[in-house]
Amino acid sequence: MSATKKTVVADYLRDALAKGVYQPGERLPGEEELAEELDVSRATARLGMRILQDEGRIAIRVGRGAYVADHQPVIHRATPVSGDGSGGFDSDYQERMRKAGYSNLDEKIKVSLDTMRPKVAKRLLREADEKGPHGGLVVIRSSEYFVDGSLWQSQVTYFPFSIASNTALMSPEYLSDGIGEAMRELGFNEEWNWDIVGARMPAQDEADAFGMGPGIPLLVQERVTYEGQRPLRFTETLMPANRHQLLYAGGNAPENLRVLDSDLNIFEH
Repeated sequence: MSATKKTVVADYLRDALAKGVYQPGERLPGEEELAEELDVSRATARLGMRILQDEGRIAIRVGRGAYVADHQPVIHRATPVSGDGSGGFDSDYQERMRKAGYSNLDEKIKVSLDTMRPKVAKRLLREADEKGPHGGLVVIRSSEYFVDGSLWQSQVTYFPFSIASNTALMSPEYLSDGIGEAMRELGFNEEWNWDIVGARMPAQDEADAFGMGPGIPLLVQERVTYEGQRPLRFTETLMPANRHQLLYAGGNAPENLRVLDSDLNIFEH
């Protein structure tokens, strides 16, 4: 059973889904039919179908066949707007989750103090900070978001010790108005930010934590927020790619991005 042949089966089905040949909920051709169509063994056809099952694109039901999954990733608001600086489980996001049929939503927060590893120092540490007494210290505020008991999204924000020490940011409590508002109350004006988004395959412990199949990558969003030239915080968000789609809004975006109430889906045809 050649890996190349099972990949041919997976590519054939993936292409059919992309073209809208089969709609969400529709039954796919069976193993025998696929094997005959693609001139492969039935076992190879089965392996190819399992690749798409691992990607979350199809659902295989024992004794009933394979069906196109209703692939509707929830929109993650990647653009910071007034009143929200995290892009995490804000009230709008939770409402969209409930509309998608998820009801049990939970957030677990942890706070710790550590020295900056090189990646964090590269994003937060200025040359002037390195000479201070706490230049190498960072406050780490991590939030794990659970949906129906499963890890859905992980977000870690790093603050220079000089900013977060002895503030609400060091308390492992939910910030009702978001991190952005907490920063403003501390006298820090978040004037601008940069984001970088990429995809990578998860490490095994990440795949286990998120309950991800072997063919699904992680979306990684990094954001550094500044006041002038001073970096205030660095946030890294991890999201399974089959559950999320990122939305960026340009111009003078309203606080309540009404477009998010629509059924935008990058997988629609």
